[in-house]
Amino acid sequence: QNQAIVYKNNKDVLDLINKFKFENTTEFGCIQSFIHKKKEYSCSYLNVADRINKLSKFFNFGKIQTFFEIGGGFGANIHFLITNFPNIKKILYLDIVPNIFVGTIYLKHHYGNKVKDYINLKKLDKISFSNNDDLEILCIPPWLLEKVYTEIDHFHNAASFVEMPKKVIENYVNYIEKFKTKEISLISYDGYDPKTTFNPEELNGFFRNNLNISWEDKLIKDFKRKNIYLTSHH
Repeated sequence: QNQAIVYKNNKDVLDLINKFKFENTTEFGCIQSFIHKKKEYSCSYLNVADRINKLSKFFNFGKIQTFFEIGGGFGANIHFLITNFPNIKKILYLDIVPNIFVGTIYLKHHYGNKVKDYINLKKLDKISFSNNDDLEILCIPPWLLEKVYTEIDHFHNAASFVEMPKKVIENYVNYIEKFKTKEISLISYDGYDPKTTFNPEELNGFFRNNLNISWEDKLIKDFKRKNIYLTSHH
């Protein structure tokens, strides 16, 4: 719980609590959490909020309708975005097995039948969003991506690209381009281990070196470590 105490007494954390909505962030046995004004907050959701807050310098999340995320952890980023930006209605969520199963169950807990899972989608010849304004979250493993037909306002990846073989990233980038994606945000960490990952600045090369690069402090400032933000121009 030491980490939670650090969060609870941090001014930047309190600023985020005042700026954003946090609903049901500590379900399913959240280990790192703290109480502020009788409400419980998940530390990992505060980290998500901090990333979105930093990305808001580059993007207007209030204008996005279609969102594509690869490698979304257990679904917290998407849950946080929908809570704060109800304009985001159509979400394509891709992850490897078994992560996609965990994320699907987590999002179904919050959004029920708005979530279309592998069972719903695997038998379709073409996967696309319904032509309406209803919330829709399509959860797919990588091999269903070739069946997806859509256009995307915003693509996001946090920390998992640098852990993939470069051929896999190239394949994903082909789809990001095929979907006529308007905005791109990538986040990764410094202090990488060259045995298992690569320099996150190299990610720019997959996008024709068209992305801005900025290094930002983490929410709980760690003087040794920063996160890299790669963002498309406007």
